[in-house]
Amino acid sequence: MLLHIGIDDTDSPNGMCTTYLGALLYRELSRIAEPVDLPRLIRLNPNVPYKTRGNGAVAMTFEADEEVIPEIKNTVLFYVNQLADFTHENTNPGVVFFEGEIPEELREFSLKALREHVTIEEAEKVARTVGAEFFKFKLGRGIIGSLGAIGYPLKRFTYELLAYRERENWGTPRRVDEESVFLADKWSYPFTYDNVDPYKRTVLITPHGKDPVLVGIRGIDRGKVLQTFEMIKFEEPVAFYQLYKTNQNTDDHLTPKKIGELKTYDSAVVRGRVARPYWERGRHVFFELEDETGKIRVAAFEPTKKFRNWVRKLLPGDEIIAAGGVKEHEGILTLNLEKFYPVKLVPQIEYRKPKCPKCGGTMKSKGDYLKCKRCGYKMPKKLIPVEVPRELERKIYEVPPDARKHLSRPLVLPGGEERILEALEVLK
Repeated sequence: MLLHIGIDDTDSPNGMCTTYLGALLYRELSRIAEPVDLPRLIRLNPNVPYKTRGNGAVAMTFEADEEVIPEIKNTVLFYVNQLADFTHENTNPGVVFFEGEIPEELREFSLKALREHVTIEEAEKVARTVGAEFFKFKLGRGIIGSLGAIGYPLKRFTYELLAYRERENWGTPRRVDEESVFLADKWSYPFTYDNVDPYKRTVLITPHGKDPVLVGIRGIDRGKVLQTFEMIKFEEPVAFYQLYKTNQNTDDHLTPKKIGELKTYDSAVVRGRVARPYWERGRHVFFELEDETGKIRVAAFEPTKKFRNWVRKLLPGDEIIAAGGVKEHEGILTLNLEKFYPVKLVPQIEYRKPKCPKCGGTMKSKGDYLKCKRCGYKMPKKLIPVEVPRELERKIYEVPPDARKHLSRPLVLPGGEERILEALEVLK
């Protein structure tokens, strides 16, 4: 019999990691049941407020004999009880078990949990309807992610190899030879990606928190991911590692919408016109986008660094496709920009002083008249409009690797432009 297991919300900013717990369980349960494929790391709505950074849940499926199913369930619940960080107020684990083939209703719930805001009550209702068994710890919010991870269709996927630390090293600086990471990345890119930031010369595979993860290596080629891991030199022991199938870097969270349809916690692609010049506040760059249904503020926040320079080149009247997550910022509904594509650009006009009609010299502004610097000729101040080339191209602009959301697909990967190009047709 097929037994699906979903686990979520066992970690906290103070430590632990649901993937660590999942990797331990995958090993333990594989002793008594036959795993069906790799375990799955499913990222759900990246905009909900009560999440740790990646909002990831873990699911795994086994072909199990009827008599061992109670042992499997007891083992899962024991591990969650032992390893979840119950001390943190926002850690509310949930575990879900489901037997048999995944029904369509559960698939639909998973996609809703990816793209919208889902309540614990909604998850409980769906679980009861499809006959899933669920266990709540504290508030039990984790049943949302657990149920969503089990039902996720995963039609498009990538891989992530997660290597874990010995317990005595948790909370200490990670010791990985940086030069070996750059050499490995040079060999495997783009089959593995976001290993390094080539502009800042920084390593991106090592997290910074107190969790057990030593490195995470992402890729679209399973073999290249494993070989990249083997090429990296570690200066501390690796306890073990686990390869996950994941919906990371698929853009599956993005849905084409009209601006008037946007609501808090959505992830969306919209098409509109820049309504007025950009403005800045606290190193964040903002502009306003409008279509026939409404307006929304769009933000390129400070962590996106040089990406903001492209945003600054937008002019009122430009038509663009914009993709990102919708949140309230300073009480205002705001689209947090991940990618944008200029559809139509308005002409950029600069007003320049004419050359001296008498000698061809350079004219200098003198209040309400112009005076030639060479011959002294004076004439009324009348500037000439000149159209200058726009610095933006008809291409997709994206945030840098260290500011990219887990779900956002880099342009270097096949299909990295797909959601934007789909929106060109859908949002005409």
